[in-house]
Amino acid sequence: MTNKLVLPTSIVGSLPKPAWLAAPEKLWSPWKLEDLQLLEGKQDALRITLQEQDLGGLDIVCDGEQTRQHFVTTFIEHLSGVDFENRKTVRIRDRYDASVPRVVGNVARKKSVFVEDAKFLRSQTNKPIKWALPGPLTMVDTLFDSHYKSREKLAWEFAKALNQEAKELQDAGVEIIQFDEPAYNVFFD
Repeated sequence: MTNKLVLPTSIVGSLPKPAWLAAPEKLWSPWKLEDLQLLEGKQDALRITLQEQDLGGLDIVCDGEQTRQHFVTTFIEHLSGVDFENRKTVRIRDRYDASVPRVVGNVARKKSVFVEDAKFLRSQTNKPIKWALPGPLTMVDTLFDSHYKSREKLAWEFAKALNQEAKELQDAGVEIIQFDEPAYNVFFD
């Protein structure tokens, strides 16, 4: 008789980073390590996150977002057309003001963002892997658009870049891609 899982378990995606990697409970917390030590530190954090999920008995594991400084902007940092130096203050999710990057040109994905991290995680486990990506609406809500001047057009450009990333993550051994859209409620129209 085979044991088929009726309800596979997983977490949403994020787990706290170790204090030696980044200051806890701080938005956009800077990394405490640099260069090769930062890469090794992120990989150690991935190993710890994986061990915690295994000890918790989870069926599907994830990266715990250990290699990302911020869930949304880490992906955006790797896109062309976004200026992180000349920020603008905007209202995010109709709840709080934040200093955010500006879209100043055509948005495009220059290279994979998380594929190497996904390959490393894949090498550490035989369990199914889930990878969370920010949704295009959440990305739009976390920027100031000086270029497209249309949240819809910008969201479609982000969707293209996310689709490319998701396909490469799948090729790297990720079985589940989770698109998080916490800003969805801002865009009912």
